[in-house]
Amino acid sequence: MNELGDILKNARLKKGMTLDDLQEITKIRTRYLKAIEDGDFNVIPALVYAKGFVKSYAEAVGLDAGELLKKYSYLFEEPKEKDDVVQHVNAPVEKESSFDLSALLKRLIKPFIGVLLVCLFAFGVYYMINQINKGLAPLPSTEQSANNTTNKSQNQNNDNTTSNDVYSNNQKTTTFNLVNSTKSEVDYKVSPVADSYKVDLSIPGEKCWVSVKVDGVNTYQYLMTSGMVKTFDVKNNIEILMGNPPDAKITVDGKEIPHIDIPAPVTVKLEK
Repeated sequence: MNELGDILKNARLKKGMTLDDLQEITKIRTRYLKAIEDGDFNVIPALVYAKGFVKSYAEAVGLDAGELLKKYSYLFEEPKEKDDVVQHVNAPVEKESSFDLSALLKRLIKPFIGVLLVCLFAFGVYYMINQINKGLAPLPSTEQSANNTTNKSQNQNNDNTTSNDVYSNNQKTTTFNLVNSTKSEVDYKVSPVADSYKVDLSIPGEKCWVSVKVDGVNTYQYLMTSGMVKTFDVKNNIEILMGNPPDAKITVDGKEIPHIDIPAPVTVKLEK
């Protein structure tokens, strides 16, 4: 692990950069940058953050981030659970090969659940597209949504409530409510008009590393830069992990959720 840190540190020193300089470029705190150089990933909240931080560090000092991540990919692998092994010291060889149904089921259940989740997600996407094509669940454009919201605000002077109107379609609105908020996680309950809802992730600031999981499936990991926009169609829930939340913006069916000013990794969860 120290080998990777030494490579990054030497590249930084050759460019005459301090950790403060690197923090200004990558928006990653100096204590995390120092931990990467020291090979101490325990300081970083999760390995998925560490991978993104290393990528940003490498790009900032002119190294090939992809090659480094490939070479040291084993540093970012989550530890695998080890199956309990019962050793029969004096048992005959014939008994060691006896059929263990419970162990077999234990090995098969995880792949089965994974396949089931993928199938459910694929069916949900197919159903949503099919409904839209049939005209049964039309989604109004962002421009129409903005006009409806503007007209409504001009006609009524309503006070802000904890339930945020997202967009209107024949007087039906998608809403979301804050249910939990900590320094590292913000949770919302979403009540969409249709069977699914659209989440837009954009970068009005400089840059932000993100990792997105849609309906339980890891969908997107990238260092997004200024002006980039990524759209996700969500059936049930979405988790958005952001390395630098102040530079990012999240909208649900066209309406922005409250901006997060915490300059540290935060996970935003939206669930029906």
